[in-house]
Amino acid sequence: MGRQQRAVCPHCGNVLAHCQVNYNQSINAFGLSSILFLLVSLHPHFISYAQHGLKQSISLIEAISLLAEHFSTLLAGLLSFTILIMPLAALLLILLAHSPLWRHLNPHNARVFVRALMILKPLNLADIFLVAVLISAFKLTEFAEIEVGLGFWAYVLFVLCFIETLSLLSKEQLWEREQQTFCPDEKTCSPRALQQNLKQCHVCGQLSDSIHCPRCMTKLKFRKKDSLAKSAAWMATAMVLLIPALALPIMDTINLGLHTKATIYSGVEVMWNAGSYPVAVLIFVASICIPIIKGVALFYLLYQVKKCTHPKLASKLYRALEFMGKWSMIDVFVVILLVSLVQLGTVLSVEPQSGIVFFTAMVLCQIISVNHFDPRLLWDNLEQQ
Repeated sequence: MGRQQRAVCPHCGNVLAHCQVNYNQSINAFGLSSILFLLVSLHPHFISYAQHGLKQSISLIEAISLLAEHFSTLLAGLLSFTILIMPLAALLLILLAHSPLWRHLNPHNARVFVRALMILKPLNLADIFLVAVLISAFKLTEFAEIEVGLGFWAYVLFVLCFIETLSLLSKEQLWEREQQTFCPDEKTCSPRALQQNLKQCHVCGQLSDSIHCPRCMTKLKFRKKDSLAKSAAWMATAMVLLIPALALPIMDTINLGLHTKATIYSGVEVMWNAGSYPVAVLIFVASICIPIIKGVALFYLLYQVKKCTHPKLASKLYRALEFMGKWSMIDVFVVILLVSLVQLGTVLSVEPQSGIVFFTAMVLCQIISVNHFDPRLLWDNLEQQ
């Protein structure tokens, strides 16, 4: 493809590939900048707060260790993986893949690294964490004076550079470096791979009529096995978990010895009454509206597989569900942050409650449900009618 050209699916309109100018230079520049800002964000002063003469300043590392020591190792592991380990691992793999060292790697190791990178890419929650930090700061202004430090501003720059790095990352170009695209024997011209008995590799995107992908050696299947049943089961589980997630308190705030337990809805109400309308709307949409919308939308997609009335619209809806998946994690990060940051004993402290466990489980079940759904089924049944 030439400059400013892109390949688009003739059925659903999704962009399959596009030409990138100065690809190596751009991705290396943003990747190195991301690592630099991530390291600076570990500065001892990330955020600080003061109340009644007591002041506490905390770093990201201290927040994680405090969470693991006093409350939950699982939550501490989730926080450290999503904001530090995963981004750093992804960035190191990206820089390795676009450096001269890549040509000297064993082919098997190169395939393993690319597969690992493709797994890490959709797990980017750094932007969600940054939004959660801002919401947590708004919540804390009710009780204390908030001040952000060098670590916070460095993390803002890291998130911006990291998002740009991931947007530049091209799965097609990575696999082309490993092995040129395999071209199957010419077949009768047909608009869809299924009609030509071709299977698409879910790892590298290669089309082939063999049992294993000729490029990455992954076992190939025409469609995801039991896609509809698994997707429906996981989403049904998520909708059941949503009930206790919204009904039970997610955190307990101790202010001068007074305990105040808050549910997700009561938290929205408090922010609204305090005049923080944008924050209240953001939490309401991300934590209440999106989970419900995702449940309704997924069951609509399952219905569309059978009826096949609007496959193009359903395909766009599926891509929207993929994008929305991680945004429900905002409330999870807000609670984790408040618990790890606010620890001044009976003067001011925050403790997690059972509701956050149900909410986290609900979000994970919805993400798994959407991943199990195979959008190609929307077009398969259309052609059979």
